[in-house]
Amino acid sequence: MPQADIRETLERIEHLPTLPVVAQQVLTLLADRRSNMNQVAAVIARDQAISARVIRLVNSAFYGLRTSVSSIQHAIVILGLNSVKNLVLGVSVVTTFEDTARTSIFDREQFWMHTFATALGARRIAQELKRAEPEDYFLAGLLHDMGILAMDQFLHDTFVEILETTVDGENDLLAAEQQVLGTGHGDVGAFLGTKWRVPRFLIDTMRYHHTPERLPVESKVSRDKVAVVHAADARSREAGIGTFVENFMVSYHDATLQSLGIGESRLKEMFEEVKKEAGGLIREWGL
Repeated sequence: MPQADIRETLERIEHLPTLPVVAQQVLTLLADRRSNMNQVAAVIARDQAISARVIRLVNSAFYGLRTSVSSIQHAIVILGLNSVKNLVLGVSVVTTFEDTARTSIFDREQFWMHTFATALGARRIAQELKRAEPEDYFLAGLLHDMGILAMDQFLHDTFVEILETTVDGENDLLAAEQQVLGTGHGDVGAFLGTKWRVPRFLIDTMRYHHTPERLPVESKVSRDKVAVVHAADARSREAGIGTFVENFMVSYHDATLQSLGIGESRLKEMFEEVKKEAGGLIREWGL
């Protein structure tokens, strides 16, 4: 299917989800250099459900803080504005899709296991490589497969056909998506991310996490995050963490892995720990 036809199909989807207002307002504020921490904290605090969930996560074992955090403003002081913004975005997207399972062929519990393993793994790799803002890598990992959830909810009959094609062994998931829909879950996720106006590195990670070699050369800001999420995604599937569909082949892009400078044996060690931690993190997120 030509890209123009794909866009037209997606544009016609009714009831596309919107980000919660709080997430939209936070993104708008952070794009304005005149905004300050107090303004951002006030916007988040207006949404009691999201702010309560963010505070609960800040106080979880994931962050291992020595002091209890009781307000969004306190969370920003302790973790920094970027980390809290990422939590708001992550919680907003996850809550948009958490109650939308529509087919028994698609194992939603295993999907979240894979998603959080990829997010944890991306954060761990970023820390190992001493990258700035490892929480950006966590968020990119958390959202990398949102196109799959979007297909389940908004292209459901097509999604079922795709999954049935993988069950009989005819195709792996990526090939089945191309055969049935003419595009992949990466493009669907990127379409949604563009609608939501999320940061560019998140859109690029959703689109290119299976094909990092196709990332445009001018996308320098996204390159490292796409590479790290690609490695974390492939490694989590290779380790069997969260097998949510039949026949999903593992494929590494060797040049991308080499560019990270992290060995296969070290990746395996990391994901042994990730495998132990992912279930607990899912519970902390309330999934």
